[in-house]
Amino acid sequence: MKSKQNFGIRLAKTIFLIVLALAVSGFLYFSYFLLPEKVADSITAKAKIRLPLTSTPKDDGFSYQDVSFPTSDGVTLLGWWIAAKSRKPLGTVILSHGVFKNRGQVLSRAEFLVKAGYQVLLFDHRGEGLSGESPVSGGVLEAGDYLAAVNYLKSSHHLARPVAFLGFSLGAISAIRAAPQCPDVDAVIADSPLPNVKAYVSRRGMGGAFARLPGFFSRCLTDYDQLTGLTLKPSDLNLEPIVRQFNEKPILYITGEADDLARSEDVRKLFAETQSKHRSLVYIPEAGHEQTYSLYPMIYEQAVKSFLTEVKEKFPELSEKDFLKNVKLSSSKNL
Repeated sequence: MKSKQNFGIRLAKTIFLIVLALAVSGFLYFSYFLLPEKVADSITAKAKIRLPLTSTPKDDGFSYQDVSFPTSDGVTLLGWWIAAKSRKPLGTVILSHGVFKNRGQVLSRAEFLVKAGYQVLLFDHRGEGLSGESPVSGGVLEAGDYLAAVNYLKSSHHLARPVAFLGFSLGAISAIRAAPQCPDVDAVIADSPLPNVKAYVSRRGMGGAFARLPGFFSRCLTDYDQLTGLTLKPSDLNLEPIVRQFNEKPILYITGEADDLARSEDVRKLFAETQSKHRSLVYIPEAGHEQTYSLYPMIYEQAVKSFLTEVKEKFPELSEKDFLKNVKLSSSKNL
């Protein structure tokens, strides 16, 4: 009787171990093969959907020109050129939008800058809007779009200094990546930049909490590379090494306090890692990811115009005491 009981216990343990092994195998297969493939498929599918332009600067009373220009790797970009209303513009601002969007997303930002005296070029990133085909690359290729915009304005003799890049989300990532490569750009305004693409996969993609698993994001990227022909590695998509070599270019970071994608703590960390004395950080109270301008436009506009004025005045040398004051924290009390 006792031997039968022992046999039953051993059999139960064996069955349990087999079931556990199958469960672990299934989890690993799902986590490192099935789900990464679905994440990659999802991103490529979203990139194929082109949002239409639903308005133009003319709808708001602004004269503009449709423009197109090539990137160094042969992608044609389309955009709008809005000249300053005065003959002597205060400078040039080049704008771009977030992922899976188009230039219409940043049109209101362009218009307030034109009203303030700047000339503005806003464009559709490669693979988005009306621009030429190209896979989304988390800012690696898109940085070249900013460089192409500068070259276009130089060749058309429209590059009035100072020159600033202003990007939102993916556009901010691209602007940050492009600036150290571009001696003609004087400053960057980075609105809601993500520190890396892994943050997008975990917060907006299908990856969710699985993105915390070691090697999961690498698997997603491998599958994405196979679908797109890219050769990206996780280290290619990290912004921190880029901002550490910013070469003293002035930069203004803008973050929404309620942003669940480009979280304020992430933007703050990028700010802390940026190797430039002339750096500022503005918090927009209560703002989610796409609300940094729409929720409190007065705070946003004042921060941007003040920063650009400082850029134009060449940023006089700061004392250590003044430098510590350069972190500008906006709150609802400013309203």
